[in-house]
Amino acid sequence: MTDTENKIDFHTYKKEVDDVLQKLVKSMPAYEELQYFEKCVRSHSLTDIERNHSALVVIGSNIPEELVLISGKMPCWILGGSRASSMWADDMVPRDTDPVSRSGLGYVLSGFDQNSLILIPLVSDSTRKLAYILKSRGYKVHTCHFPPVKDAQSYLEWRRQYEACRDAIALHLKRPMTNRTLRKSQAQILTAKRQIQTFQDVSQDKLSGVIRMFVQGSYYCAEDLSEWCSRLRSLTERLQREPKLQTDGRSNVLLLGSPIYFPNYKVPFLIEEAGLTLCGQIDYTTLSMQEYSGKEYRQRENAADIFYENDASPAYVKNDALYECVTKLLTKKEIDGVVYHVLKGQIEYDFELERYEKLFEKLDIPIFRLETDYNYQDIEQLRVRMEAFSEILNQRRYRKERVTI
Repeated sequence: MTDTENKIDFHTYKKEVDDVLQKLVKSMPAYEELQYFEKCVRSHSLTDIERNHSALVVIGSNIPEELVLISGKMPCWILGGSRASSMWADDMVPRDTDPVSRSGLGYVLSGFDQNSLILIPLVSDSTRKLAYILKSRGYKVHTCHFPPVKDAQSYLEWRRQYEACRDAIALHLKRPMTNRTLRKSQAQILTAKRQIQTFQDVSQDKLSGVIRMFVQGSYYCAEDLSEWCSRLRSLTERLQREPKLQTDGRSNVLLLGSPIYFPNYKVPFLIEEAGLTLCGQIDYTTLSMQEYSGKEYRQRENAADIFYENDASPAYVKNDALYECVTKLLTKKEIDGVVYHVLKGQIEYDFELERYEKLFEKLDIPIFRLETDYNYQDIEQLRVRMEAFSEILNQRRYRKERVTI
């Protein structure tokens, strides 16, 4: 037994997941339709970790989904949101490794079948080191490189990476990846992402931001994507009949920066506890779940091109896809302030911050940079700062309302 295996404490991990789920359930409206998503996440997080034999494992959310759905089943997605599983990797990575990569590594080493094919998108230095560690420990790993810029040359490189990933998956599953099968996967994904977009539009004023984030994120926990889509459709239809939430003049904030994954909901919980309304979250994971459209698929069957154009991963020196999405959102929603979340070790997001500061300064929208990790030692300090930011936004909102009157 390795040092890592000795350090794994499933009780701590399960308590972490259960505590967050209990807090979420208490804040949920008593809709029967929401129970499925809670059970879906609970099953994925608690039931499978000690006996996972998935054929395909995806670390992160930047592998084209039509490729990993080729088997007809959802792969095991490891997004890396657990503080407990990040501690399982303490002896293998430097202390300044970002918590998402640490968590993903610890989760894989907790007992995954070494016959699984692990797909890793190389979008940062941490993911490159993670791939090296897993390969050196005998895991079957295929990496997908993302060029740092988008131009004609990098497009050709991306096409080669896409085809190599397609071939690696087909070889591992011992079945050819035909165009017919690929189109079937595309259609399934398109259905899911259309439903996600409809849910986001309808639920905007019907559910809290944390609950909306949780429901959307459960996509990566679904065993049966068709059933998940059906359940989301039922929830959306229910919400269409429900009244809007009473927000009592709360200020609306947009959450940008480092992606937030279950169960580490420290920041979104703090936003809402400070009396703010979390009206949206934009990062490369949420963007990838909403940017597919039926029009694109009908006009161009090449899913690799669509993925490449919409990709907003941190691999790019200048993340134009994400910037354009944020700019477009500002024309649709009333945003009072922005919380820019940076996880320690993910310095690539700080490179983008100056660009957003200039944008929001031009629009007279305050932006609050918040740096943290998966530990809770800083929770009270962050709470004080978040409440101060909330007070600033509320005062600005009050002054604007007085001017309007």
